[in-house]
Amino acid sequence: MAVRAYLRSPAAIAWTLLGAAAVGAVCGLGWLALAAVRSSNLGGNSLATGGIAELLYVAVLLVVLAVLAVVWLPFDAGIAHAVGRRARGDRVSFRRSVAAVRTSGRSLARWLKTRAAVGPLAARVLTEDDVAPNEVVVGCQKFVVPALLLDAPATLPRAVERANRVTPQPGHERLLVGCLGATGLLAAALVFGPAGSPAPIAAVASPLAAGVVVLGAVVTAALSAAWRASVYASQDLSEGFSR
Repeated sequence: MAVRAYLRSPAAIAWTLLGAAAVGAVCGLGWLALAAVRSSNLGGNSLATGGIAELLYVAVLLVVLAVLAVVWLPFDAGIAHAVGRRARGDRVSFRRSVAAVRTSGRSLARWLKTRAAVGPLAARVLTEDDVAPNEVVVGCQKFVVPALLLDAPATLPRAVERANRVTPQPGHERLLVGCLGATGLLAAALVFGPAGSPAPIAAVASPLAAGVVVLGAVVTAALSAAWRASVYASQDLSEGFSR
């Protein structure tokens, strides 16, 4: 049902294409940064002989992953809005979806801060206007963004309360495994398939496989957003459990 609603929503597909471009740009810059760390020298001695290069490599990789999470959030929200409205029988234009994401921008930023505030960090960065991580029922975190975009764009606590009432449904993990598995198989075929092929073909195999991995990850995240929005939009939240 979620995949069908996603494919029938031009706005959701537009958000996915724009998100793929943004994620691809960040991955490209991250690849260049990682390559620079790999080839860097200090005082004429290769950093690879010690542990500095490895630490820098891991640090850059973590920064890239954090930036990707921030960059993808508005696109995830746009897909959730478009598919959620579609599941409720309302066709949504891309412009209207953009307006919904802009309206929810501050609450989305606060939700991102909540997800990042782990352990002692929570006491330092969260205020009384924010939502603490332990206020979200386990398994319901995935429905907070759909709740923000569909019902509570300017009230994060209200969105969390509604998300906590969603009864989790099976199928999300199966969707993720299927998408990521297909991506991995296609990437592996591109990497190992051209073995023994002419040099020009072998030279483009690895970059093409990297592109497939990035695109597969974006499609997986988009379908995940569609599934979460569809499940949230289809439930009667006057029922279900609450924290």
